[in-house]
Amino acid sequence: KSFTMSTPRPLYICPRDARPGCSYVDSLLADKGQATHFLSWVWKYSLTTWTSALQTWIQEQGACANNVFFWVCWFCQNQFRLEEHSG
Repeated sequence: KSFTMSTPRPLYICPRDARPGCSYVDSLLADKGQATHFLSWVWKYSLTTWTSALQTWIQEQGACANNVFFWVCWFCQNQFRLEEHSG
């Protein structure tokens, strides 16, 4: 399946509980690695600002982008299950 930020996630089956609806990271077909850094998503920043800041940080650290994996709450947590538990 092709995936964009606007793709309705109910179309995807969660690999953790086999129910409809999953986190964005679980819907990606790309390689995923174990998180090396934790970040919290801040809604007031645009996605462009946020990704630019990450790219700048990687460059300033002299890190290899292929070895840096961010755990970001909004992308990694299954928003469907959070809504079920908070509702």
